[in-house]
Amino acid sequence: MHNRFLALSFAIPLAVSPVSQSCSSVGDSAPAVVTDSEFARLVEQLSEDPGYFWSNNYISNETSYLHVLDDLAEMGIEGGAYIGVGPNQNFTYIAATKPELAFIVDIRRQNLVEHLIFKVLIESSETREEYLSRLVARPLSKTLGDDATIDDIVANVESNAADPAFYEEQLGLIYDALANLSDLTLSQQDLADVRLIYREFFRQGFNIKYDSWRSFFFPSLKEFVLETDLNDRHRNWLASKQTFDLIRTMERENRIIPVVGDFAGEQALRRVGRLLESRHLNVSTFYVSNVEFYLFRQRKWSEFVDNVTHLPTTESSVFIRAYANLHRPHPRMVRDHITVTLVQSIHSFLRNARANRYRNLWDVVTADEL
Repeated sequence: MHNRFLALSFAIPLAVSPVSQSCSSVGDSAPAVVTDSEFARLVEQLSEDPGYFWSNNYISNETSYLHVLDDLAEMGIEGGAYIGVGPNQNFTYIAATKPELAFIVDIRRQNLVEHLIFKVLIESSETREEYLSRLVARPLSKTLGDDATIDDIVANVESNAADPAFYEEQLGLIYDALANLSDLTLSQQDLADVRLIYREFFRQGFNIKYDSWRSFFFPSLKEFVLETDLNDRHRNWLASKQTFDLIRTMERENRIIPVVGDFAGEQALRRVGRLLESRHLNVSTFYVSNVEFYLFRQRKWSEFVDNVTHLPTTESSVFIRAYANLHRPHPRMVRDHITVTLVQSIHSFLRNARANRYRNLWDVVTADEL
């Protein structure tokens, strides 16, 4: 990490100085900065007990994730706080909305571990090419310039063979960095998961996918990074030096905070909400992916709605959600994409929910999306 994590001999209550006073609130010109010890403490204190999920989500399976970027720009969604779920797709939305703080809330502790891996590798890499080389453990035999296209960068990294020695070197780098998270309790299982997750990126390289029996439907890492928006433009966060640098800065300033939490749970989202209120920050963007599908199936959707009411939001706050076209194609389905990505006003969502207009997920994904 860019700084050593400072040891604390006691836990600081969440309600007391939850983020450094250098963290800006609404109206401040400087972005939030979270110290190393605060980052470790927030990961611990915002999290709740992990829950079960049936697959290993090494990368996103959403092919349509770029389709809402123009909507977000036209709506002026920027700043405030970002809440998201899942692995690598969050970086593109964070780069697009430029929040002061971002929280990745996922029921799987393995997702928290994966984001710690991402954090170490992003902070340690000067360029997009270097990051991808480290991520898939393929050392570069030649390097391209900062103005290289993402197609060329991926092709260059992919042209190199996976190197076991380079893999072990990067794994050691990750373990060394995590050892400095002295305020964060990483179990032996967490450390084993570091190796398990990173080994899959090493073993599969750019062919790694969302881990599911339906994986043949889903994009590989290469396909995901090279996906285009509705105007055939590359807009993944790795497509430009500017967006890579933005994410790297946020990681180095500890402003992307992974949290273990159930969207329908009693603790994590509410703790995030109280933290944001204490800093006078509103949620600008809440990326929920397709979590509501599972919440409806588990009869826990109303608990999620209640949690959303406890988040500080404004009329401009939005959800980004993904809907899978595998069962019932959405009216806004684009070509053969397996997902549709939608933007919806959070306040509109809450008004509809209070009026009992949502009987099922289909009602949610077809109601007044923007």
